[in-house]
Amino acid sequence: MTVALPVDAAVVVGLRRRRRQRRLAGVDLFEALYQAYLAALAVAIVVALGSGVTGDARLGPSTLSQIRAHGSAAVGLAIAVAVAVALRSAGRGGPLAVEGADVNHVLLAPVDRRAALAGPARQQLRFGAFAGGTAGAVIGLIAYRRLPGTPGAWVFWGALVGGMAALAALGAAMAASGRRVPRQAANGLGVLVLAWSAADLALGVTSSPLTLLGRLSLWALGFDWTALVGAVVALALAALGLALVGGLSLEAAERRSRLVGQLRFAATVRDLRAVMVLRRQLAQERPRSRPWVRVAPRPASGARLAVWTRGWRGILRWPARRIVRLVLLGAAAGVSMRGVWAGTAPLVVVAGLALWVAALDAVEPLAQEADAADRRDSYPRAEGWIELRHLAVPCVVMAAVAAVAIGAALPLGHVGLVLGVGGATLVPAATAAVAGAAVSVVRPAPVADVGSLMPELTGLRAVFRELVPPVLATAGLLPVLAARAVAAHHQSATLAAANVGVVLLTVPVGVGAWVHTRGQVTAAHGVRRGQA
Repeated sequence: MTVALPVDAAVVVGLRRRRRQRRLAGVDLFEALYQAYLAALAVAIVVALGSGVTGDARLGPSTLSQIRAHGSAAVGLAIAVAVAVALRSAGRGGPLAVEGADVNHVLLAPVDRRAALAGPARQQLRFGAFAGGTAGAVIGLIAYRRLPGTPGAWVFWGALVGGMAALAALGAAMAASGRRVPRQAANGLGVLVLAWSAADLALGVTSSPLTLLGRLSLWALGFDWTALVGAVVALALAALGLALVGGLSLEAAERRSRLVGQLRFAATVRDLRAVMVLRRQLAQERPRSRPWVRVAPRPASGARLAVWTRGWRGILRWPARRIVRLVLLGAAAGVSMRGVWAGTAPLVVVAGLALWVAALDAVEPLAQEADAADRRDSYPRAEGWIELRHLAVPCVVMAAVAAVAIGAALPLGHVGLVLGVGGATLVPAATAAVAGAAVSVVRPAPVADVGSLMPELTGLRAVFRELVPPVLATAGLLPVLAARAVAAHHQSATLAAANVGVVLLTVPVGVGAWVHTRGQVTAAHGVRRGQA
């Protein structure tokens, strides 16, 4: 009989340190620090100028009292969303993504698993705290433009709450995955966390620790020492996650490490379609075996509406979680646009990104057609003819998402005004979001090509290429900004939104024309083989 001798955890730490040193041996430290300094300086300048050129005015006394009464609960609800997402990941082996070599060798070696995972867990907590703190600092800087207080206080407390929120989410997920909580139980726990924070916001009470943590973000308006309870809970969750991370399932860790490695590579080469497919595999998001509603074939119109029917058959097999995700993204867009109407113009970017992400799911029939290029080229129709007709179903789906956004904004504003401006913005917003998603999915994967004309602009061209789709999606929301500007002069906001919306319909029309003619251009360059 063979008895495995225990290995000191210091050996694993030493091996990781040596591997990190070998990996960084060819990296110029000063050059890396200089690049990081330039990136941080550029981001700081963009954020500072972007938050200052919006022209937003200070909030009035009545709105400020609403912020004092319900602001902490709203921030707590946002933190609860992050915790629920992390718990959902924990039910599938997350949030820790260990390298494949560590899973196959270190975790199978006779070494204490908690000690072997402590290093990667601490590293993820540090990175999460940094990312959350950065996002919180940006939000605090934007809040300073409209709320009383000093900019340093808003940035500091926003960064602190953002970092604490990331620690709470990651700590809760590590604890749940360490205890191997089943997927359904983890999802139920996330729903309970969301319901608790939502009840605080709806009832105007403070009972959830996440609501108390949200109070910390308002310390620029005045100190409330009970907020420290929320900070203590966040730190306790992080400590609990570190203590229980050793119980991670090896099978889940192996699967996650493989998919995360592929996901990182796809993100490096900026292959958005591969990123979406791998993310769904990582979340174990599979289509339904039975559609929600069966679509009976119609022989009379089968050939004429074949693309339309195929698109709906794919949509009707969506899992429930994808439908819920689109509803939540639509609600987030509606609440953000209500904030834009109230004067916080930067929230239009949040709404545009939410609609763009939702549209990436809506154009799934088009994406599947682009993935199977050989099958598509075997059809007796041109590539552009097929892809253009695949945009009809996503437009209907995004119109429903836009309707959800209008419904989410109804309780927060005047019903007639929300319905008027929202109705005038619905079609431009839905079609522009589909246009941005179609550009992201249909365009070919980027290649390392340096043009002979001004090669110094290669980096700018790459940035422009990545920014075009979300900018197109955000452009569909410009009617709301136009209506807000007109309403300030006591004119018809609905009419202004409708006029701007009609002009913005040129965006989806132009993208549709590009999709229709793209096949002819690629065929002329020899990219696409001849039609059958």
